[in-house]
Amino acid sequence: MTEHPFALTLPIAKADPALRTVWGWASVSVRDGAPLVDAEGDVIATEELVRAAHAFMAQSRRGAAGHADGGEDIPAVGTVVESLVVTPAIQEALGIPAGQEGWFVGIRIDDDQAWASVLAGELAALSIGGVARRLPA
Repeated sequence: MTEHPFALTLPIAKADPALRTVWGWASVSVRDGAPLVDAEGDVIATEELVRAAHAFMAQSRRGAAGHADGGEDIPAVGTVVESLVVTPAIQEALGIPAGQEGWFVGIRIDDDQAWASVLAGELAALSIGGVARRLPA
């Protein structure tokens, strides 16, 4: 199997200037009961998203202002300070029907230029980027 990039871009839900933090969906796997298809035509199963989110939080927590192309490293502009993968079980436990399954994050923006871009509306979305192996449907 070959590896290929994947990306799904979602709007920032809230920004707090006092905390220099933004919140929003980093990825959504299911919306209104149907799998959500990313820009490459792929779907990330909620179970896979849970594993990826947990690995990211354990190993990195680094927020960048873009996606890497061809393995390039992009400098961090912030740190993921809140993370919750919203599964049906979590929604039931918390009593909060979200209408979707996915990964909700809060990112503290440490980089002054990136924060200025958030305030100007130029940096207005969150997205996970990565490389995956495409499996046959």
